[in-house]
Amino acid sequence: MRLMTNSVAQHYGNDGIVSRIISALSEAGFDIDNLKPDVFAGADEFHIGGRKGSEFVAKALDMKSGQQLLDIGSGIGGPARFIANTLGVIVEGIDLTPEFVEAAVEITEMVGMTEQVSFQIGSAISIPFDDDTFDASTMLHVGMNIPNKGLLFSEMARVTKPDGSIVVYDVMRTGEDDLVFPMPWSSTSEYSFVDTLDAYVKAAENAGLELLTVDDHAEMALSFFSNPPSDPPPVNLGHLMGTGMPEMVANAGNAIKSGTISPVLLRFTN
Repeated sequence: MRLMTNSVAQHYGNDGIVSRIISALSEAGFDIDNLKPDVFAGADEFHIGGRKGSEFVAKALDMKSGQQLLDIGSGIGGPARFIANTLGVIVEGIDLTPEFVEAAVEITEMVGMTEQVSFQIGSAISIPFDDDTFDASTMLHVGMNIPNKGLLFSEMARVTKPDGSIVVYDVMRTGEDDLVFPMPWSSTSEYSFVDTLDAYVKAAENAGLELLTVDDHAEMALSFFSNPPSDPPPVNLGHLMGTGMPEMVANAGNAIKSGTISPVLLRFTN
């Protein structure tokens, strides 16, 4: 298990994330001393659909202003900041990758959101919080790195209060073709654990969760990969992951177009 944990952190971890992003924003003419959270969206929402995916999750969460949300696998904090701003909630993010957590903290400080959003290093299969801590929990594109979906869902259920909302937005297997690596979540097949909708639902139900809704966002994903924006954002996922990102995106796009994978949103209650 430790080898898998280290491999995940090594895949995502790289130095200089914030400096690359800030340099790009500076070159684009932004005032570095007066940045808003949305200017980071091209680089800090590392999931299919980018901001659209974060909007799906925010809409699915059944939360009231001031409640507490856990964001599992929070990356450099884009969804956490967006959801905090959109719903008026307090968000705690955990991620295995130290460089991601450091960048998340630094960017959150830059945009003045430290009272709403915080981050720490933590594992989705050993969540560093007590039982019934959060009003809701979410994860965006995390399960593909975790072989034991049962433990993942039991941990989410444990830290979420009774009747709390749990929203999962993950890449799931929808076809039989082999995946071509590297992918955004793994450089090799050895540490890729993409699974089916049925596997997710079974693991969640075994953890005591009740499935409320299923939304397969295949059409959105196809558009996302087929129609890049005519006016590209000032920062992108290359600033987050480095020079290997274009190949990863191309492989993921091909798998979407072939129907092999799709981003699916699941909404549960605890």
